[in-house]
Amino acid sequence: MIEPPDDAHAMTPGERVAAGVLADIEAGRFKHGDQLPPELEMQAAYGVGRAAVRSGLERLRRQGLIVTVQGSGSFVARPGKQQPPMSLTGRMLQDIRDGIASGRLKPGDQLPKEPELMATYKLSSPAIRASLRELREEGLIHSRGQFGRFVGPEGTQVRRPPTKGEALAEEIASQIQSGRYQPGEKLPGETGLAEEFGSNRKVVRAALALLRERGLVTTQAPKGTFVNDRR
Repeated sequence: MIEPPDDAHAMTPGERVAAGVLADIEAGRFKHGDQLPPELEMQAAYGVGRAAVRSGLERLRRQGLIVTVQGSGSFVARPGKQQPPMSLTGRMLQDIRDGIASGRLKPGDQLPKEPELMATYKLSSPAIRASLRELREEGLIHSRGQFGRFVGPEGTQVRRPPTKGEALAEEIASQIQSGRYQPGEKLPGETGLAEEFGSNRKVVRAALALLRERGLVTTQAPKGTFVNDRR
């Protein structure tokens, strides 16, 4: 967040912009490689014109605090070095690589899904997919289609949060095992189960399919779904 300095009234508009951005850098609100807000946003934040914003940024460039990449914007530079800033895709890949190297992301862990990555790194879905392809080719991650992307090469045992259907199946299975539903007893219908567990019929159908796969229930159309004998 851009915060004009307290003594902003004693400065020229360009100095006010430079001082405000510098304060954000020193406070850690802008870190090395971070992209600065666009000119229009800075104009609104400081109540100045475009010329003042550009003047302020030029002051920071001369001090080696920021670098500007034509067509991309201005970025915070490493102190004393005019090195190129890291792209948004580069930062995303570095964050994932660092997470894997440090053990924060373990084999089988699920990566954040595309909407979360889009919000975090301000990238489009095609840009994210193209970038993550690089990690997949390196064997650092793999994709499981609709289930998402996971750390590790193909064949790695995944560790992902249960789907809503899986979570509901566990709840119903727990009630069956505790004796809430007895062998041969008919379970409530889809609407009844949806109301009881605060879910919807689609999730209920997925849960019942999983319970059938585990042999805990049998569905007899059109009578309904019944608890199997556990012996």
